[in-house]
Amino acid sequence: MRTTMKRAARSRIRSACLAAGVMAFGLGAAQAADPRAPKGPIELTVGSGAGSVPDTFMRRAAKILNEEKIIENPIAVVNRAGGSWMTAANHVLNRPKDENLVITVSTGALFATPIVQGLPTVHDRLTPLGMFVFNDLVLIANPSVPVSNLKELAAHGKKSETRLRFGGAQAASVDRIIAGLVDRATGLKLNYIPFDGGGAVTAAFLGGNVELTATAADEAVELVKSGKAKALAILTEQRRAEPELKDIATAKEQGFDVVFAQELGLAGPPNLDPAVVAWWDERLRKLAESKAWTEAAKELFLRKDYVGADKARAHVDQMHEQHLAILREVGLAKK
Repeated sequence: MRTTMKRAARSRIRSACLAAGVMAFGLGAAQAADPRAPKGPIELTVGSGAGSVPDTFMRRAAKILNEEKIIENPIAVVNRAGGSWMTAANHVLNRPKDENLVITVSTGALFATPIVQGLPTVHDRLTPLGMFVFNDLVLIANPSVPVSNLKELAAHGKKSETRLRFGGAQAASVDRIIAGLVDRATGLKLNYIPFDGGGAVTAAFLGGNVELTATAADEAVELVKSGKAKALAILTEQRRAEPELKDIATAKEQGFDVVFAQELGLAGPPNLDPAVVAWWDERLRKLAESKAWTEAAKELFLRKDYVGADKARAHVDQMHEQHLAILREVGLAKK
């Protein structure tokens, strides 16, 4: 019996080594493949509606890619909102090897929806191409709230007879995750109110129908400048150095462990040709290094970075683990 077990163990080891070798070969082949462009127009799918943060960034990127002739193929950004990104994800998953289709990989629903609904994960079935948008977020309050920072908000909220209202998108959104993190750190038990898209959230916030929300740094700067919002905390590890942001304290330096950012990139359908993956990696790298994107990053207060195809799989896996840990911690995960 021991001999049989030893043989079985050796067989499993040989199989594992063979599988690892095949995997390594596949990765090496993908990295060594000569880049090849797809023929014809490219559809860039976004899982949220027109005017949302992912939609805005992808349209900006597509415009630069085409206008700077980094990509000659016409790029059409198509919004496939619905099902908390699952409509868009299923559209791409159902078209394996399609060289003319890519999907936006975004912090939030693409990772969170399967976790909060107990569905199969999506990120690990797509073909990561590159991550190039790193967008820091700011917690803001309506001017009617008598606080100027997160510490004062925590004290005010605990004295209030009613729970403070936090406006955001659907249950698996970046907004919901941030509300959960703020809840956990402050003990406020916020009243989370979901809206149909970022535009509706902003309207509710400006109209005083919610006291709190989180937004991108560039929008926060504009709202604070116009007196329509107070910046309570930037959700980064360290303060940003730009003059417009340098006076916004991080949540961490105020004693609250709330750190979260929005990251976006692109992925292809399952089993995408490694030569096309290599082509996208080249093009997205050129985008990240272009003058036009550098200017856009400065304007939008984006952190300048690029995660290429060779590291994108590990990066999106890490994004999934981050979402899973946070959603479990705030009691929203079903698995």
